[in-house]
Amino acid sequence: MSTSPRTPRRTRTLCLAALLAALTVDLSAQGRGRRGQRGDAPPPAPAPAAKAAESEPSKPKHYTAIVGGDVYLGTGQRVTGATVLIADDKIEAIGQGLTLPEGTTVLDAKGKIVSPGFVAVVGNGMGAGRSAPFADGVNPFDPEIKQGLAAGITAFLAGSVGSSSSPSGSNAVVKLAWGDAKGMVLKEDAVLGIAAELSLGDRDKLAESVKKAQEYLKAVEDFPAQKAKDPNAKEPAVPPGTDKILAVLRGQSVLWISLGGGGFGMFGGGRGGGGGRADDLDAIRQGLDTARLFGRGVVLQKPVSAWLLPDEIAATGSMVFLSPRDRRPADPQDPDRTGSNLASAAILARAGVPVAVTCPVGMFGGAGVGTGGILGQDLNTPQVDAAFAVRGGMDNRKALRTITLDAAKMLGVERRIGSLEPGKDADVLILDGDPLHYATFVTTALVNGKVVYEKANEPLFRHITR
Repeated sequence: MSTSPRTPRRTRTLCLAALLAALTVDLSAQGRGRRGQRGDAPPPAPAPAAKAAESEPSKPKHYTAIVGGDVYLGTGQRVTGATVLIADDKIEAIGQGLTLPEGTTVLDAKGKIVSPGFVAVVGNGMGAGRSAPFADGVNPFDPEIKQGLAAGITAFLAGSVGSSSSPSGSNAVVKLAWGDAKGMVLKEDAVLGIAAELSLGDRDKLAESVKKAQEYLKAVEDFPAQKAKDPNAKEPAVPPGTDKILAVLRGQSVLWISLGGGGFGMFGGGRGGGGGRADDLDAIRQGLDTARLFGRGVVLQKPVSAWLLPDEIAATGSMVFLSPRDRRPADPQDPDRTGSNLASAAILARAGVPVAVTCPVGMFGGAGVGTGGILGQDLNTPQVDAAFAVRGGMDNRKALRTITLDAAKMLGVERRIGSLEPGKDADVLILDGDPLHYATFVTTALVNGKVVYEKANEPLFRHITR
């Protein structure tokens, strides 16, 4: 019986194919073992228990309790002998006789005052970057941060605010989160600015842009219903040049009004009186016209004559920040209705206008709270202007709002900071006296729930006792 000469080659081919198949299986197995699933096979489905764990809200990792102090909430209310319970970086509860979770870190505040961290409505330095994106430029180890914390400042507005014919600005609300770069920038472009006194042409152009932006927002609101009727309907397009106007209309940025003659550095205002006018009533009224144009309140920057128009300002839902230490001489021809008034903050507050305070401009600078100004370093004394508001007739607890909750409102971040309330960021001060007293020291400061300053451990004031 003869043997075909092709048989050995067929056998060799079959053997080679089998060997390649075995190698492929082995390599696939190695790939799965070392780097996870490969190829076209779907990954294994997660266990039901894992899915359930992912859907459950994460529990706090750490609790801190400030116990036994008189707690000033920043809203005008006070709770004596209370506890502030903090879960990670948020306030969880405030009250008397709270049950503390196991493992809670306790900070003893008996005989002391507990307050929200101070909010500087305008500031500079303190670790803030110089330009956007501010989150990329912060320095969490800037020594000025410790100096600011020693004065009670836990947040401030850094950057620039525009003062032209349309909303503009580049700024951020910065926290004094020592050692934590990620925790420093609370919000970028929190504020946009615009001039009060515009030419007729600029005002008409602004009105037209606001109208287009409002029509766009209405079209966006109506689009789902339109799409349901017509599947081919196209989504509304953003009108060119209205991005910042839309940010104001949507409540994403607060609109500040520059009143012109009273400029203080990049923000406006002046101790000596700016442009020399004895009043700025026309500029204020034009600013309120802008508020009515946008259909929402604005912030008047350091107005001199706001004390003459409290009800008009309140009617638009607008706010004011000023320096009670600013002085502008009255017009001798009309001394009762011109010039500055120490009682401005109190008059506005009684009318229901939120008021914040800041430092005046000094001979050597001081465009906001920082290492300049007429006291040498306004960074050391953010409470002084609130104390001057008290001198002008404002209630003490309302005056505390001028550097806490109402200041946060000016920056559009009052849902996060400015008062001690459950759910808000745990930016808290422990003080050895009244928050507005010149001789009071911060003994402990927390930002985002972390202790970032302790007087006893810092060289700045630890050698000074009351």
